[in-house]
Amino acid sequence: MKFQTVVFLASVAGAAVLAPASGTESPGAAPAPSEILIEAAPPKAGKGTNAAPRTVKITSDRASYLKKEGIVAFEGHVFVDDVEFKMHADEVSLFLDGTNSLKRLVAIGGVAVTNGTRYGSCAKATYNKALSKVVLYADAERGIPARLVDAGKRQSELEGRKISYWIDTEQVEVEGSTVTVDAGGFGGKQGAKGFLGK
Repeated sequence: MKFQTVVFLASVAGAAVLAPASGTESPGAAPAPSEILIEAAPPKAGKGTNAAPRTVKITSDRASYLKKEGIVAFEGHVFVDDVEFKMHADEVSLFLDGTNSLKRLVAIGGVAVTNGTRYGSCAKATYNKALSKVVLYADAERGIPARLVDAGKRQSELEGRKISYWIDTEQVEVEGSTVTVDAGGFGGKQGAKGFLGK
């Protein structure tokens, strides 16, 4: 039997090409995982740098492409490996526009994202390219909060029902929140009080 993954062109944060991983499967053997490479726009570069496009690698147990609807769906042990972040989830869906550019992304189930010393976890996450906005959602019935942690110099943690993060402005909005900050990162207790307006 021949095992083959989805082949298509798409654009993520600029111009991009998706390349499939394919192989053969022997009778009775588990299928090879789906692997798709995305050539994305380069990370934001400093003045005078000449950054090359980066490759984003997405692996999963299964992948499907619904061309008419413009949806790429990844299911089972999804791992997104990007130079700027890593993400694990049970399911990830990419929603593309008519030119195969990414409009939005939805990750569901056991979502975990890391970026340097920052990490987040939640039951569901969405990304809207036009708004440059990421939203993390909790699942109260299953006791899974939406969490963002900065384990770097400023040592902070956010937890709530819904956390919205605007990438370009680094603005954060938390609904149903618990916020923990290391007062030392704000110049001690008085600095933290000033930051919080107290």
